[in-house]
Amino acid sequence: MTQLNRCLILGAGALGIKLGLQLQHAGHQVIGIRRNPDRIPAPLTGVAGDLSDPAGLTSIWRQHLPPDGGELTLILTPDGYTEAAYRRTFVEGLVNVVESLRKADRRPHLTFVSSTSVFGDIEGEVNELSPVSPKAPGAKVLWQAEQWLASQEFDLTRVRFSGIYGPSRLRLLNNVRAGQVPGVANAPTNRIHEDDCVGLLRCVVRSVQAGLAVPSLIHGTDEDQATLGQVAAFIARKLEVPLPAFDGIPSSRGGRRWVNSLGIDELGYQLIYPDHQSGYQQVIDSL
Repeated sequence: MTQLNRCLILGAGALGIKLGLQLQHAGHQVIGIRRNPDRIPAPLTGVAGDLSDPAGLTSIWRQHLPPDGGELTLILTPDGYTEAAYRRTFVEGLVNVVESLRKADRRPHLTFVSSTSVFGDIEGEVNELSPVSPKAPGAKVLWQAEQWLASQEFDLTRVRFSGIYGPSRLRLLNNVRAGQVPGVANAPTNRIHEDDCVGLLRCVVRSVQAGLAVPSLIHGTDEDQATLGQVAAFIARKLEVPLPAFDGIPSSRGGRRWVNSLGIDELGYQLIYPDHQSGYQQVIDSL
């Protein structure tokens, strides 16, 4: 196995571990980096690393990234929802990542996980060519991080996920079961199953390492334009519970937009769960 086949995942939490295991199974050598590497299962290699420790990051890059090439996937999670927490991760932390890569003289391809929340309260349909208008403090910081990373000298793919759901993310399902759902019933919703998050990232990494063209920006979202009420009604029917009530308060994150993905088509990734019916059926079957 060559060093050029090496993939580093900074922020190896639940999604990162699933991604790493799939890449490892496909023949890649995967190093997962997090504060507590004991949580990273074999056969992945766990390494202790912290965004606030640029010297430690430099050492990791020198030891584990090849001098030319390689992959660094950034799945970063702030330690809170405040603007300060987002800045610690997506401003100060990213600066430490980039500066430590320069100091180590490593130039991997970067895959950066972002969010469609950068569209703010834009209404209508949006895709990768649409301008953004972030409103929430965290979304503004994410957009600044995207712009800054794109201005650096690294090959970069940004993947903006819409609302992630799955067997480990049951908020809407639990709200329906409890009979009360936050939000407006006829509001647009955009989602992606966690298995498709992993599959899409895997497709990006493997395509890059195969020397194939990869879009610089991809929206990770399914093909289903369903309202919150439609999704909740499907879940209620499958759970055999009454239709839930909605509090009528518009979401501060979702806006009133339909997110489309040109990047998934360009990449050639096939969604496992292209709509809410197939995705939530899998979630309910897994309970």
